[in-house]
Amino acid sequence: MDEFCIEHPSNVDRCSRHARLVRVDEDSCRFNEISELFRRGWRHPEKPTPYLHAIYKIISPESNITPFLKYQSTVMTTYWWSPFIRAGSEALLFHGTNRACLLGETPENVMPCKLPQCSLCFIIRESFDVRRCGNKNKFARFGKGIYTSACSSKADDYVKNIARSAKHHVLLLNRVAPGKTFASQQNAQHLSAPPPGYHSVLGVPGADLNYEETVVYSNDAIRPGYLIVYGELPTESRGRFKESLRKFFTTPVVS
Repeated sequence: MDEFCIEHPSNVDRCSRHARLVRVDEDSCRFNEISELFRRGWRHPEKPTPYLHAIYKIISPESNITPFLKYQSTVMTTYWWSPFIRAGSEALLFHGTNRACLLGETPENVMPCKLPQCSLCFIIRESFDVRRCGNKNKFARFGKGIYTSACSSKADDYVKNIARSAKHHVLLLNRVAPGKTFASQQNAQHLSAPPPGYHSVLGVPGADLNYEETVVYSNDAIRPGYLIVYGELPTESRGRFKESLRKFFTTPVVS
């Protein structure tokens, strides 16, 4: 059974029946791997790297995960001879969207809401739906698909907190089965599917893009994997940092 299934033994005792988030321990290898992906993907020079507050694994019913695993298996079977397809059978890529609630703000906020304007919770409950492409941003560089990126700071451009009381930002880190990718530096807004013989489109920085993005056109090619909570340094940490600086600059130098 896939580890992202609610029914998986590792998840059964770690959350309530309706929760969809399981906190990733900060001292675990998984936390370190994801935080490194997040920091390495923060590439916009004008955007300071934010503080990472928490990482949650997103769990779903087995019936929700199975179509993704079948799609992934089909891609692998079609290109069983290609080491490149096998190596890229699953990628972890970022996606930013609207959040109308406070999901992830605290360890207690782990149940998705049902507010119609909360795209985040819709994705966590139901997964992605290509039909919703363009609801927020009319410009779709590679047509009607589901957009992700290895660049966390690019995905952050699409993050929006609708709730005024929200203090942090959240990003989805998704399990994507890109299969055979068609690389392009040029916009192709007419697309509603990848070119024949391909499973996804990879936007390559160059002519029309500054940062890469991966687009899939099948709902089954992607599932939300993790929720990353980030933002400013906690107030108490900022206070300790300032006090450390003050002591550093006021402590007499021993001659």
